[in-house]
Amino acid sequence: MTGRWWSPSSPLTPRPRLTIPPSGGRPGATEDGLRRLGRRYAVLVRTAVLVCAGGAALFQATPDRRSLVGVVVVGLGAWSVVYARFGTRGWLLLADTSVIMLLCLTQRWTVPPDALGDSTNWVLAVAAITAVAHQWLTSAAQGALLTTAIVAAHLTGNVLASSDPPAGSVPLGLWTFAEAGLSRVLYLLVRAGARQADLAVARNEQARRDAAVAAARRADEREHLAVLHDTAASTLLAVGSGMVDGTEPWLADQAARDLEILAVRPDLGGGDADLVRLLHQVARQAPIAVELCSPPVVPMPSFRATAISAAVREALTNVARHAGVESAELTVRRNGGWTVVEVADRGRGFAPEQVPEHRRGLSHSIGQRMARVGGRAVVTSRPAGGARVSLEVPDD
Repeated sequence: MTGRWWSPSSPLTPRPRLTIPPSGGRPGATEDGLRRLGRRYAVLVRTAVLVCAGGAALFQATPDRRSLVGVVVVGLGAWSVVYARFGTRGWLLLADTSVIMLLCLTQRWTVPPDALGDSTNWVLAVAAITAVAHQWLTSAAQGALLTTAIVAAHLTGNVLASSDPPAGSVPLGLWTFAEAGLSRVLYLLVRAGARQADLAVARNEQARRDAAVAAARRADEREHLAVLHDTAASTLLAVGSGMVDGTEPWLADQAARDLEILAVRPDLGGGDADLVRLLHQVARQAPIAVELCSPPVVPMPSFRATAISAAVREALTNVARHAGVESAELTVRRNGGWTVVEVADRGRGFAPEQVPEHRRGLSHSIGQRMARVGGRAVVTSRPAGGARVSLEVPDD
């Protein structure tokens, strides 16, 4: 009967990049993004209203003033192009306010007398939307100052346009302050919501970072136990079980290598390594004869090559301990985007499903090691039919 042990397999997960949550008065990513988006839309809305108001101006103008109004509208259209392109820049706010104030002062020639004191005044519409849009582009004090300047220019233009200004001029002008105030409140609410979102993201990031640190600590503990199992524990067990009598020439070298590995753990960082070279070293140091069949060179990331060589060393030690044979076969091959390393023996074999859970150290330790580097391991065996340990890692 043939059985298999499949190890846990999961893609290699890099250690998370830690980000610093927003602190102090600096905006976070969400707040900063919403502020930029709000400013862009404020500029676009102001430009759209100005274009519509220009059309209303041509419709309202008397025949003798239509040419003059047309020139003003064309000039405002040209300015709108500049404003829409660069409107979020600070220096343009003063220039834009000056243009709108100048427009307010020309109401004597650009607005019909009967429209000066009511809501059909197209200049008032432009002035009001400008005051509203500026609240998204300035601080509260700057917004209040620019709004005051625009309203003052509008009321002054009404006075210059008529010796007897309409009664509705002042209320309509002052209503612009209310519109600007509502715009400021909306801006503050949006910014506060974005800041809360940033704080929530920061809290989640902190929780993720704490979980990642805890997972890294557990992984380090598992790696330490795996290294201990593959080195000193295996050597001591071989001596204690009588598999060796202490006179073998390789035993002292093996013990020295075990101590070296425990004292200085291998570098599992970046760079590539030749898997075949590492496996040659493992084969030479194995307690049994090993027949290695592989390509001349198999380059791969060093952390994967190191993990595979350690797993092969453990598998060969297990063959020497349990299989009842003095040799094993070690093969390396490519298979559909994967590198496959197999350790096979013709020993006594076993039935995997009948092995107690506490005796499955080989499959668990090798499987977990391969899973940590994005690979997988399979142990296949049957009674009197030998055993095969397959280690697979992706080529990418």
